[in-house]
Amino acid sequence: MKLHSVFGIVFFGTICFAHSEISTRYKTFSESSVRRCSIMKVRQPTFNICLAGQATGPDLERARTWAARASLTWLRALKVLDASVTRNILFTCEDKHLTINLRPGSGTSHASPSVTTIYLTRPYGTWTHELGHALAGLGDTYVAGSAGNCGSQPDSLMCWGAYGPRANPEEWSTLWQDDIQGIQYNFLKVLGNQSSSPQWAPSVDLEKSLNLNDPWPNSREEVFFEDHQVEVFEGPASEIDNSRSSESIDL
Repeated sequence: MKLHSVFGIVFFGTICFAHSEISTRYKTFSESSVRRCSIMKVRQPTFNICLAGQATGPDLERARTWAARASLTWLRALKVLDASVTRNILFTCEDKHLTINLRPGSGTSHASPSVTTIYLTRPYGTWTHELGHALAGLGDTYVAGSAGNCGSQPDSLMCWGAYGPRANPEEWSTLWQDDIQGIQYNFLKVLGNQSSSPQWAPSVDLEKSLNLNDPWPNSREEVFFEDHQVEVFEGPASEIDNSRSSESIDL
């Protein structure tokens, strides 16, 4: 049986082991809480996202794009383990797997299993970070309530949030090794492997940027729009606040 090494992950058949040289200290929710997270739905034919709250038309359009991209970023980290993980995003509030409450202006974004509230002035990395809670079942790894203050923890999305050296989503997926191994651990713990890894798994760098229209090889990814529960009002798109000194830090 052939061994494949992928960014510190070794694939042996369909089982994933962490490379000993990679330092990981990810924090996960309790198993019972992980089982209430959206990770439990990733093998469904579509991953259903319900957008709720308030937004202008341009904000709603950006929210759809960022929600889809952030979701597929986490799904890609599972797809390399299990080919049965879905490639399709469906925006609907029926049989919802993830609820994203949109809030105008500034505030502290937060999340719990399968639900997150995101303020529309927050940078893209906030979306990926909050889905790290709601979808992946991972906890924060920053200390002293400060983004990027990782203390003895490895660098990770769950420490840096929307900030730091990997804040640019056109260059980075915003996931670090600690985040990747964290969601993979939760996935194998609560769902196990029911399918083999796709043949292309060794060729994909999960830490690099994700193309929403082609998130992984041969994906034929589709994003469907059915409905939402967003009150849409007139106005321009919110100006994104990238300042770490903002009182509305997303962590």
